[in-house]
Amino acid sequence: MKYNDSWLLKAGVKTAFGLTVTNVKTHDSGIDLQVASRPIRHRGDTLGGPLLFVNLNSPSEGIIGLKVKHFGLTYFLLLNYASINNLISSIPKGLAPQKHDFELFPDVPPTPPNIQASKNETSATIASGPLSAVVSTVPGQYGIDFVPTSDPKHILTFAGPKSQAVVDLPSKWATMSASSASVLASDVSANPSGVSLPAFLRYILIELNLAGGEQIYGTGEGFGGVVKNGQAISMWNRDGGTWSEQQYKCVPFYLSSRGYGVFINHPGEVELEVGSEKMSRVGMSVLGEELEIFVIYGPTPKEVLRRYTQLTGRPGLPPLWTFGLWLSTSFLTNYDEKTVTGFLEGMRERKCDVRVMHFDCFWMKQYEWCNFTFDPDMFPNPAEYLRSIKEKFGVK
Repeated sequence: MKYNDSWLLKAGVKTAFGLTVTNVKTHDSGIDLQVASRPIRHRGDTLGGPLLFVNLNSPSEGIIGLKVKHFGLTYFLLLNYASINNLISSIPKGLAPQKHDFELFPDVPPTPPNIQASKNETSATIASGPLSAVVSTVPGQYGIDFVPTSDPKHILTFAGPKSQAVVDLPSKWATMSASSASVLASDVSANPSGVSLPAFLRYILIELNLAGGEQIYGTGEGFGGVVKNGQAISMWNRDGGTWSEQQYKCVPFYLSSRGYGVFINHPGEVELEVGSEKMSRVGMSVLGEELEIFVIYGPTPKEVLRRYTQLTGRPGLPPLWTFGLWLSTSFLTNYDEKTVTGFLEGMRERKCDVRVMHFDCFWMKQYEWCNFTFDPDMFPNPAEYLRSIKEKFGVK
């Protein structure tokens, strides 16, 4: 999501960036911060907001979580009350904090992080094995550096000045967001009553620095450049074809050439600006009041991916045949039994063994895409035909 028009905010956009740490709590599981969105010169400045609640934690060794929350009821209670359980249980069900994240460690248990949290007059630090996060608590200089524990002067990435914010965005700027442009919102024939967006939409923004020459990879199945720098990416699965910026399979994770990765723990639409709004930052925005990311240390890509899949889950090994060559009729191919057989024979003549034959949409009759019945004009006996090509060509 882009909030700026060059060096100015877009018309009507209201931002409240975290500027000053007003309260720090260190504990066995990490660090809790209250971060004001204005300079605090005297007590009178505490009367205005918004206020961000920031939590740094470590679910597993070498992984540090950063959660930014507005209206952070849970963190407010943690910072100010001892009997949190009694207070939480008294909250009406509809007002209780909602869960907006993925299940973590579904397959492999976490590696105990041996968290070390400390603070002094100018900073607070959380260490989780080889990765540490150092928070500047100097008034007006709030920021977070992610560094190797063994080499704290080597900054992997950082959240510098004005890197976390709650943003109120006029809905006219979000009409092309994937979640706002769904069929229910935009297609009168699908939803005659329509869906009206409110005047403003609330977003949470987290930005991390991009170093000179740093390259970003990942985010799922996309058909743009492998290096994501300069791209605006919407984490929302869409049938976008292979020629657009839309993605069939989105993965809210990116890998940096500087030895770390970032997992965005949000199952809804995530909008990434990879050096595309601010050249030296990756911006991550979600609709709502909170956002959590995990910075995952390597230093090698293999170690980053090992920790990432430990955190989110590891896929099972597919059958051996799935690694073979797949051939498709394509959507635009005018095909019948003779055409498909010709494809397979042509590949055999070229000594290209096909393991899977994929029939695209027109195995059904046009305009009947949901009846899941072979077009009788093109495939008069589909069961016999499929049996014959399996036997002759050994395909699935």
